[in-house]
Amino acid sequence: MIRLVGIELDRFRARLLIRLGVIALLVLSGLTLISAWDAAKPASAAQVAQATQYFEQQEADWKENGPQMLADCRAQEATARKDAEAAGTDPADVDYGCDHMAPTLANFLPKNPNFAVDTAGLLGQLAALYVLVPAVLAVSFVAAEFSTGAIGNWLTFAPRRTRVLASKLAAAVVATIPYAALGLGLVIGGSWLIYAHFGEAHGGTGEIWAESGRILALAAVVAMVGAALGTLLRHTAAALGVVLGWAVLVEGILMNVATGLRPWSVVMNITAWTNGGAEYYVNKCTTTPTGQECTAIVHQVSQTHGAVVGGVVAVALVAAALLVFRRRDIA
Repeated sequence: MIRLVGIELDRFRARLLIRLGVIALLVLSGLTLISAWDAAKPASAAQVAQATQYFEQQEADWKENGPQMLADCRAQEATARKDAEAAGTDPADVDYGCDHMAPTLANFLPKNPNFAVDTAGLLGQLAALYVLVPAVLAVSFVAAEFSTGAIGNWLTFAPRRTRVLASKLAAAVVATIPYAALGLGLVIGGSWLIYAHFGEAHGGTGEIWAESGRILALAAVVAMVGAALGTLLRHTAAALGVVLGWAVLVEGILMNVATGLRPWSVVMNITAWTNGGAEYYVNKCTTTPTGQECTAIVHQVSQTHGAVVGGVVAVALVAAALLVFRRRDIA
């Protein structure tokens, strides 16, 4: 088995498309450091002057209209909490921030740099990249053998199909980890250097490492899922078409129409896993004498929920790929 995995790893590294994909992954990871630079640099004199001007305008408006705005906010918040309680959710989760409505100068200035928080947010933005690239590379890696017919020749040398497929899945995972780790290390290290340049490289890094670990695990699982899809559909274009169709029809349309299905959305659960949790909103509408009024009820999706749903999807696809590969004619 180890020898088979080693051979598959050599094949993985030899493919031109995979080399280009890895380069693209590293380049795009590096480009995110532009955001780190913008977040770390201090506010310019022009930004401070403009922020002060906007603050003074808002402060004057608040003195005139603030009491009424505050009263309206608290009334809406109270209504939303009653609706949340009626829906069986915790009313304490409804917080419109009424006590923080008064304008302050800090609200108009660029936020203070925070290496730990900002870099963790930057990593969260990269999650989609570390889903897409490993999936495409793994699909291409496996599907190419089917589309060219090379898999038939390979099975004459290694006829035990379970071992062959297991070696391909393992190779996709093992090959993805160092590239993903290198990209994440580039982002974290580059961000630290940028914040250090501005004297802002301080704060705890525990969440940074925890989030990067979750993204690394996600990239490995997605690579395995991509290899399974390549086995099931045999063509890179077909697999990518299925993924695109799912993203548009299910994630983009169905989940917005049937909001009760959102806890089972792939995107929602990936977000919950990488970010330590996610939330979505469901509108609850009632008819009043003045018309229809809708209140957004917040629902939470936990990190554990994301891990379980993602794991079940991955296991199901791998099991389906194994079943099909063992029983289907290769020709």
